[in-house]
Amino acid sequence: MKKMMTALAAIALPMGLVACGDADDTDVTAEAPASDGTISGEWMADVDSAQFENDNRDYVLSNGTFSCNSCNPPYEVTANGEWQTVDRPGVDSMMVEQVDDNTVRAAFRYGDKDLGSSTWTVSDDGQTLTSEFNDTSGDEAVTGSETFTRTADGPDGSHAMSGQWAFSDIGDMSDAGLRFSYNVEGDQFTSSGNGSSYTATLGGDPVPVEGSNSNVMVAVEQTGDNSYRETYSRDGEALSVVEVSVDGDTLSAVSTDQRDDSVLRYTAQRQ
Repeated sequence: MKKMMTALAAIALPMGLVACGDADDTDVTAEAPASDGTISGEWMADVDSAQFENDNRDYVLSNGTFSCNSCNPPYEVTANGEWQTVDRPGVDSMMVEQVDDNTVRAAFRYGDKDLGSSTWTVSDDGQTLTSEFNDTSGDEAVTGSETFTRTADGPDGSHAMSGQWAFSDIGDMSDAGLRFSYNVEGDQFTSSGNGSSYTATLGGDPVPVEGSNSNVMVAVEQTGDNSYRETYSRDGEALSVVEVSVDGDTLSAVSTDQRDDSVLRYTAQRQ
């Protein structure tokens, strides 16, 4: 798992397959209801507000083997289009296929559940990598795209996808991948989105994230009158910290991966 985030990337599977948001039936085009200005309520993340720092990918596809050197932990699989067993958080089998000189396709499963697929295409000039994904790991499928810019070439003779890439942009994403909700009652803090949820005691011990296949835990503390910190972990290791604050009907979030110091900043609007 690349990182755990409140909305834009609740669970990022190997090679950037993203599942996120809330699968309720909120009509996001309807007039927003009156609110008390707290974090409690339904939210829609604004893709255009997303800003990435230090979010770099390092892939090599050569001699029939795909390696993700930037994944936590790094791994490699045979890129022959066949399903194979992998030991990854939240994923136990995957398939990688070299479609042509500029295209790679991957798919993921956990047990009998299909988690989704992604198709990676390198531009003709070799400087841009685009991922189009279909994430079926939540209650509602999420489709979208991501774009990366090359920062270093891959080894001589390797596939065009090989090399180092910096996250550049999020393209279109279905609403199911952007909706989420919070609710605070007393010292009980609840978060939910597209089949993933938890209720934690503010300032209390970490609790499991329901709907997570990768044994993720989260602890929440209140850091101000209308601000909170979510700390995600697995087996005692901190994965990411999300700082969330609300000003009226705008939510601001900063998610920092504790393992590689990559940062995502974004805002969301109350629905």
